[in-house]
Amino acid sequence: MKKIISFLLAIGLTLALVACGEAPASSSKKPKLEKVKLAVTGIEGVEQLHTEFGAFKDELEKVIGLPIEFHALTDNASAVDALKAKDVDIVLAGGADYVLIKNSIDSVYPIAAITRPGYIPIILSHADSGISSLTDIKPEHIIGTRNVGSTSGHLMPLKALVDAGLELNKDVVVRVLGNANEEAFLDNEIDLLPTTLINYQQLRAKQLLRVNIIWQGNQLPNDLLVGGSHLDKAFVEGIRTAIVEKSDALMAAILVSKENEKYAESRFVEANDSEYAELREAYKALGLD
Repeated sequence: MKKIISFLLAIGLTLALVACGEAPASSSKKPKLEKVKLAVTGIEGVEQLHTEFGAFKDELEKVIGLPIEFHALTDNASAVDALKAKDVDIVLAGGADYVLIKNSIDSVYPIAAITRPGYIPIILSHADSGISSLTDIKPEHIIGTRNVGSTSGHLMPLKALVDAGLELNKDVVVRVLGNANEEAFLDNEIDLLPTTLINYQQLRAKQLLRVNIIWQGNQLPNDLLVGGSHLDKAFVEGIRTAIVEKSDALMAAILVSKENEKYAESRFVEANDSEYAELREAYKALGLD
């Protein structure tokens, strides 16, 4: 009789353990999406989103098989809050924005990246400035950057100055000019312009330009589609494969807008988090969170 009771207790305990083991798995299953909410860093208004990425949205709907709704961000940093609140499911972000997002929400998904041929950071000086290398920079010289956090126009060029032993705003003047920095350089209001190799080539094609390239960095990491941590992993893996397979159609849709000419030679590939290590180092070098 004791053996029978022991056997029944053992069965009961086993069933209880199985039940406990199954509960977390069923509760962790993430709800199925009925639509996808999409945002693009650097674009704040819904109208502008439709103008620049409306055709891409329509094509992406075909690729992933779900309706897509645009969500406007107030600024690049607001992408973090939007993802945390599940107000956004997918964000098209630059490399620097992705690093910020990943630093705040480690479980986000790097879905698919958009390659950027010629996306190489450089620093220009005027040909007659006497500045032909980083070692020629003096405390009175001014570098006009784009917005704080811009990969090619702020982070990587300033990291290059720091790596060269220059103390920012002591050994060189730093002015954050946003999109006005190129015009300021052409008007000789600043001495140094951080930009990209492809932008420099396009600028030379438009006008006679006599400048020195005093520093050139490595190929910068790609822009990418970032998925919220609330998304189901299987869903993310499925759309990643579909997006890469339909790269040609998606890129053609992006290029409908002339504002997206920077993607003229681009394609979708699988995103790799390790490619953003140098950007993380730039944030650290500049003391930025």
